Amino acid sequence: MTKNKILFFTGVFLLVLLSACNFKTVVNGMYTKYITRAPYDVIIVPGIGFDTATQQTNGFNTRVVWAKTLYNRGIARNIIFSGAACSSPYIEAKVMKMIAEKIGVPPQNVFCEVQAQHGKENVYYSWLMAHKLGFKKVALATDAYQALYLKGFVEKNWPDMGILPVAIDSLKYFSPAVPPVDVSSAMVKDFIPLNKRQSLLSRFIQANGNGLPALPKE
Repeated sequence: MTKNKILFFTGVFLLVLLSACNFKTVVNGMYTKYITRAPYDVIIVPGIGFDTATQQTNGFNTRVVWAKTLYNRGIARNIIFSGAACSSPYIEAKVMKMIAEKIGVPPQNVFCEVQAQHGKENVYYSWLMAHKLGFKKVALATDAYQALYLKGFVEKNWPDMGILPVAIDSLKYFSPAVPPVDVSSAMVKDFIPLNKRQSLLSRFIQANGNGLPALPKE
């Protein structure tokens, strides 16, 4: 390998390393900022495609266990799981609720929002539900990557909403196997995946929050 190639790959490695360190700093700073406002009346937990073969590695378990942890610590008094059946035939919010109850969260403290098909819709429709239920202090609780993606959307529309990402260093801790649950009641018959129901352009528009109704005035 030539000297120039060595310098190039060294530079790329350092750039990636610095980016990772900066990402971690931003995420940890987000948590530190919003944890001071706890406890929250309710946390919003966006769904993710459910599949028994991938739930432990795609972040599904992480979001559920993180929600339970925040509930157990008294940081959140209630949980709204959000998500329709999008990439798999299971209604994401319902499966999350089933698992959360299986691992110890009281049923009366868990709610389902089943309309959202994208991250920004998760926040939008869950906030509407929280508003109708009378919850005042609301926070988004999800993995670090989605938290960073939704940060601008949340701060623009709900300046008082908290954001509680899973700490980067704790991902392994919050990604355990969870007890098996019968999720047959959450399965949609004759399911058609979202990418077959909508065009790429439609999904792009929806994912960016375009077309969502105006927020009701307080």
